[in-house]
Amino acid sequence: MTVPTGLPAFQQYQLQFTGHIRDPKNITKPARVAANRMRVYREIVYNNLESSLAGCFPVCKKVLGKRLWHKLVRGFFAHHQSHSPLFRQIPEEFLAFLGRAHQFADIPQLPGYLNNLAHYEWIELAVSAAEPDNDWSRIDVHGDLLTGMPVLATAMALLSYDYPVQVISPRFKPKLPLQQAVNLLVFRDADDQVRFIELNALTARLLSLLQAHDLTGRQALQQITEEIRHPDPEAMMKFGRAMLEDLRQQGVILGVFDD
Repeated sequence: MTVPTGLPAFQQYQLQFTGHIRDPKNITKPARVAANRMRVYREIVYNNLESSLAGCFPVCKKVLGKRLWHKLVRGFFAHHQSHSPLFRQIPEEFLAFLGRAHQFADIPQLPGYLNNLAHYEWIELAVSAAEPDNDWSRIDVHGDLLTGMPVLATAMALLSYDYPVQVISPRFKPKLPLQQAVNLLVFRDADDQVRFIELNALTARLLSLLQAHDLTGRQALQQITEEIRHPDPEAMMKFGRAMLEDLRQQGVILGVFDD
């Protein structure tokens, strides 16, 4: 970063001061600030940032190890221009940076699974903070899930990853992506607890149809039956009803629209 010379002196000072805090290796401190005081400023700001990221991405920190983790965080601090001033959105900004971290020479090569893993950890925070907007006056919690239009929990997300993010740990670091993506559901239940469920392809497809379209349970299951060319539609409908009821029992489906 080069501090523009055409700016008023106080703005040049501010830019050099903040630039040095973010990237002390490449930007010198302002001449009028004592080195010890500047070091304190650097440590306070960096430690605050690193602590926030470590709280959201604990598994990422563990699998990368201390040295690589801090290189990544310092690279994020030095190179990324955040689009939001809100502290709670720093993890989302970090996710955006991971997608282009390979562009910077001071950041070593990162594991192929890291972007998937970071998103998996971040989505828990996003779902926990999501504002529910269910109109319970329009929901029949005991309604028929085949003839009615199922209502999904609003604080939820369907996920598909190329790596088995739910089992990655310091002892298991996959080198290659899966041959078939893993499907996960994350949602906030009635007790405000964030839960993850691994889904088979059929359940994932059912939920994606219900989430994207105004369909009854029967209509969604009929579409899936046609897509997979199931030879016994009646058996498929029976199986599908059980699947819908299980999702209601777990709190993924709240009921049906009572219109």
